[in-house]
Amino acid sequence: LAKAVKGTVKIAYYDTQQSGGAPPLLGEIKGTPTIRLFKPKRNQGDSNKQKIVMDYNMERKAKDMKQFLDYNMPNYIEQVSGSLDKFEEKADRNGLPKAILFTSKAKTASMTKYLSTEFRRRLLIAEVYPTKPNKALMDKYGVTDLPALIVIPPANEEGIQQEPIRYEGGPDGFTKNKLQNFLSKHALKTKVPIKKKEKKAETTGHSEF
Repeated sequence: LAKAVKGTVKIAYYDTQQSGGAPPLLGEIKGTPTIRLFKPKRNQGDSNKQKIVMDYNMERKAKDMKQFLDYNMPNYIEQVSGSLDKFEEKADRNGLPKAILFTSKAKTASMTKYLSTEFRRRLLIAEVYPTKPNKALMDKYGVTDLPALIVIPPANEEGIQQEPIRYEGGPDGFTKNKLQNFLSKHALKTKVPIKKKEKKAETTGHSEF
């Protein structure tokens, strides 16, 4: 399991037989084996101190455990259906470069979720499925083979929109390390600070980005 999620989820082991009490983070352990997921709460700004604790109660098989982890990973992907207007408005409002992932997958992959978290507030990522409403978007960017990744840089100082940049890694190039290296070249170096309005939204459970 640790090998399957390496680089996206940290796996730790605690021996309940060792001397001393369990770390407070682990909470009460009523029996063994106990498998828990500690997931950062979404609406806490730059902090990851607050966690959502989830007990795993499915089959003790690596396949099932990985499915549980993949499903519960933090996800900041913008879903697109037919129009990029809301995605572009959100990115432009916050001064963020834009990345558009055209995918053939039926749901957001764990690697995509990881990238959306890694580049949160430095790059906004949209995911476009090959559906009928999205055909015009695929045609606009000349997407014929999937997956495809396109970065749209912010306008320059003169307000002129720059040309989209296409990832040329090919089908075999869609690995976590290669995509992370590509996106890091186009993401902002520092995170865009949360605006007062967005900080207020976070306290009510509605985070902007």
